[in-house]
Amino acid sequence: MSDPHGPDRVETMVEKAEFVEECLEILAARQSITRDAYRSDTVTRDVVERRFEKASQACVDIGRMLLRDIDGRAPDSNAAVMERLATVDVLSAETASKMGQAAMFRNVLAHEYGDVLDQDIVYEALQDLGRYRAFLHELRDYLDDVDAI
Repeated sequence: MSDPHGPDRVETMVEKAEFVEECLEILAARQSITRDAYRSDTVTRDVVERRFEKASQACVDIGRMLLRDIDGRAPDSNAAVMERLATVDVLSAETASKMGQAAMFRNVLAHEYGDVLDQDIVYEALQDLGRYRAFLHELRDYLDDVDAI
């Protein structure tokens, strides 16, 4: 396969992927907190919510860059960006679906605050970082397959 992505674009994608990895490390370090402690610790909640929001946005940004490079168009919806990555063979259907949920989760985190945000949903997401790891793994495989890295 030939690489449709320029070196500067690939470098930006890799930097964003490294940022997602950094977010995952920060989130993983907080996975051992109990549900009750998570609910009562506003500082930890703030860190977790913000890191999820930023990691999800970075993944969406990568997805938009990939789609624009591949065929010049990217959907308006964050979730649709992830779903479309499966149709162009960047992500598996399973990972695209899970990352579509992550993209919607990002929107909730960006627009819901305080008591409105369901802390159990965020806590459950904290216990399962696998969708982000799968995204990064499949991104690396794709970039390797097109000889971009």
